Amino acid sequence: MREEYSKDYDDFTLTDYSTDELSGSLSPFTFLCVVAVLMLFGLIMAYSASYDSAIREGLSHYHFLLEMVTFGFFAMITGIVLFFMPRAKLEKLFYFTLPLSFILLAMNVISSLGGENVSILSGFPDLNGSDAMIFSSVLMLAYILPRIREKEGRGYFYLAFFILSLLITLMMTLSKNFCYSILFFLTMSVALHAASMSRRYVFFYLLFNLTLVVFVILSSQTFLSSFFSRLMPYYWDTSDALSASNCLSAIAEGGIFGKGIGSSYYKLGQIGNVEDEYVYAVIAEEVGLVGTLMILLFFFLFLFLNIRCAHRSKKSGDDYIRIVSLSFSFMIVFKSLLSMLSSCSVIPSSGISMPFFSADGFSYFLTITECAFLYRFMHITGRGYEKVRD
Repeated sequence: MREEYSKDYDDFTLTDYSTDELSGSLSPFTFLCVVAVLMLFGLIMAYSASYDSAIREGLSHYHFLLEMVTFGFFAMITGIVLFFMPRAKLEKLFYFTLPLSFILLAMNVISSLGGENVSILSGFPDLNGSDAMIFSSVLMLAYILPRIREKEGRGYFYLAFFILSLLITLMMTLSKNFCYSILFFLTMSVALHAASMSRRYVFFYLLFNLTLVVFVILSSQTFLSSFFSRLMPYYWDTSDALSASNCLSAIAEGGIFGKGIGSSYYKLGQIGNVEDEYVYAVIAEEVGLVGTLMILLFFFLFLFLNIRCAHRSKKSGDDYIRIVSLSFSFMIVFKSLLSMLSSCSVIPSSGISMPFFSADGFSYFLTITECAFLYRFMHITGRGYEKVRD
């Protein structure tokens, strides 16, 4: 009975739902509320952190806010399309996004290595290939891994993915996205674990990728200075080190309750790129430790709801939903924590944005799109779980 239902509960053309099916689970509504709160508070804090940067660049004070709202609007339209898209087409979406992600990531690498002499990305400042690559890689693994689990030649795919993963990690590191490199192999590890891969293989995968990142950083003086100037800002005389040290001062001055929204001093030209990678410093200064803990609470509630969704999909035997739900939710939470830790100089920041809060339009678009995936799957598993239980 459970197997029969797994073929039908995703059919949005059905009209004979029972009362129990329509009642479903409260998880989708709760999830929407959590996402709405994060989006609303994120827009407020993004505007607070970005208006001075926009004015200094000769733009309107609401420029970055308008960019986020625009990208968010198109993301919600995309989410509606994804919600009603046939399952077979949804699962093959990575055929389009993966090549595009490789192109964007290659452009980021060229831009990073070429410096100011390379103008290929001058018209696309927000198209971060690392974000797109993680998104596409999750969709690829979710589609392929369940289909090859019992096949004899699966070892060749694992080897090919391992080599491809090392290449992607190398490209992210060469583009000086150290935190994105970490985020990539952490997210892939969650996907591999969700696909029931042995823990020792997941551990070795993590170890090899981490070793590669460390090797690339240690092999170049440029990468070393960029890495350690953020990790130990008080010992380096660079603009990155100055921004990192001012972040620490902003967080310290925020204290327990903060100065109040809009009252940050360090966002006024004291921190570079404060509207994006260092936005947490403004959040901590304006809303303090209490506000930070509330944000973390919502992020962990976000994660909890998706873990429940993954657990339900395991009961219904839907591996695709399980892999995507766990990977996307952990990725968003990991990314938030990495952004916070980088602002605290615990790890080196290298352009990683904070989901819902950073004024990075493309990253914001992908975050909302990922939430659309998660909502659709939560909606499906909620109805599926109710029918199985009854």
